[in-house]
Amino acid sequence: MKKTIAILLCLVMALGCAAAQAAEKTNLGVVNLNGKYELHCVMPEGFTMENIHMENGCYTANITSNDPARPFLVLSIGFDEMLSQVKRLNDLDSETLAMIESTFTAEYSVDISYTETAEGTKLMVVKEKNGEFADVYTVFQGYEIEFVLIPSEAGAESLSDEQIQVVINFLSDLDFVAVE
Repeated sequence: MKKTIAILLCLVMALGCAAAQAAEKTNLGVVNLNGKYELHCVMPEGFTMENIHMENGCYTANITSNDPARPFLVLSIGFDEMLSQVKRLNDLDSETLAMIESTFTAEYSVDISYTETAEGTKLMVVKEKNGEFADVYTVFQGYEIEFVLIPSEAGAESLSDEQIQVVINFLSDLDFVAVE
């Protein structure tokens, strides 16, 4: 009898975990950037996505928190013909990475570092030296994916590593699901 109850309890817990994981993903909608994809993600806790729109071949969305001390986030995704054969940022050579880095260093005084998502995708992390913004950039199948973080007026003047980690976690869980 105890074994039966234990097995049933394990089964209920497993199904509950699977349902909870499926429920965490939010469908951000269909984007048509050189092919149709549904974007699925887990929103960072306490954040909501607003103003999702497509303009000039770029998908953008503002992600805000009801906590006025948390940073303002802007997600943009756009297809780049020059990167059309690139699966991930990991696949770029040092010359191409330097060219992309120069788009940030030409206008701003920044520190650039690299990290990886939980799936092993390389991310370029660009931090403005005065902490006025941070930018997390990557490439997925020719799409440039960029997250800009801006400190809120009610929060700290500069961004913390923990705030930037929220974006890295978001990108670790962003799924492009092809639509037929």
